[in-house]
Amino acid sequence: MLRDETRLSTDQAESAPSPTNASSIVGEISRPADVGAAVLAEGERAPGFARSHFPAVVYVQTRLALLLLSGAVAIVAHRSLATQLSAYDGGWYLKLAAHGYPDHVLHTQSTLGFFPLYPLAIRALSLVVRSQLLAALCIALVGGLAATVLVHRLATLWWGETTGRRAAVVFALFPGSLVFSMAYSEGLTLPLVLGCLLALRSRRWVLAGTLACLAAVVEPAALVLPVVVALVALRAVWQRRSAAPLVAPVLSVIGVAAFAGFLWAWTGSPFAALIAQHDGWHNQTVPLGVFSLPLVRHLIGHPTDILGYLGTWNLWNGVLGSAFLIWSLIRIWPVRRELSPGAFAWLVGVGAVTLWSIKTLPNARMLLLAFPAVLVWARRSSQSGYRTFVSLELAAFVLMSLLTLSGHMLP
Repeated sequence: MLRDETRLSTDQAESAPSPTNASSIVGEISRPADVGAAVLAEGERAPGFARSHFPAVVYVQTRLALLLLSGAVAIVAHRSLATQLSAYDGGWYLKLAAHGYPDHVLHTQSTLGFFPLYPLAIRALSLVVRSQLLAALCIALVGGLAATVLVHRLATLWWGETTGRRAAVVFALFPGSLVFSMAYSEGLTLPLVLGCLLALRSRRWVLAGTLACLAAVVEPAALVLPVVVALVALRAVWQRRSAAPLVAPVLSVIGVAAFAGFLWAWTGSPFAALIAQHDGWHNQTVPLGVFSLPLVRHLIGHPTDILGYLGTWNLWNGVLGSAFLIWSLIRIWPVRRELSPGAFAWLVGVGAVTLWSIKTLPNARMLLLAFPAVLVWARRSSQSGYRTFVSLELAAFVLMSLLTLSGHMLP
């Protein structure tokens, strides 16, 4: 439950579409694939990026589709929009924003299992909009828009404008993007992660460290980012024989250190959040730790009993997500050098965390965090393969959104 410098190939980028041609996902699917990367010098602006509205248009279309799906669930399942959009972790974030942390360590499920920046942002914005749920949704929605635009930016820098547009479609339509329309923290995490990776690419060390510092106190998965920052900075120190990049890893750990210090003063333990996650949700991240679960051990000894669990949507979400992540890692390996080193390190780190976590299999939300595993399908697909992938993705987007909004599956 708890919880990505450039070596590019020599293919030329295609020009960006006009805003009128960029108004339809279906129109984009029909365009030919760009299977090469653009020649973009270090620090060069992506072609037409400042003028292109395409990623924003794609994102808005997906949000309107989700609004229609939410309305259908409200009518058919008699489940209010507020209930749909604040379900699961959303309820915990809203509770944390309203009441804060308990003043002592708890060994049960509690708000201590959640990191503070998203609830703090909710509380601050709610002073303006007068509703914590509305504030949470505004942050998630705007953050999702920013993430889609930044994904388009990164993919364009790696692979050219046409593939950048396709990456925006693949990202916005991925089933996990539902959390950009719910009270979930990924709408804050992903823009910070993507901004950090862009800053690392352009060697803006202070900005990269600051964004990593903030991301690391949004959700546990983002604790991978300071490690990524340290690796990229050390590589730069070795190559350039300068200590200037070291400011980034120093800044990146300030946030999580401050959070641990607060917990120590407030609850008596700097590890109160980890204790809540471990004891309350039985969450831990160890290699192959999933096999230590009593249920898994039982199914290994009695494999026929698995038939009784085949109707569990969360199981299918995790199993199919694991297969998707592994296959995506295989597909991305041949083109890994086209990514920024920080982006590839982020993918490996988040992929390892989610594959090893006992309670968080690679569901659609975690796969969205490991975004290069999603974007590679825009890079390494033929015209027909890309069209097929987006069609299947759209079907999964609708089905999984309906299951989540109706309360049958975690996002």
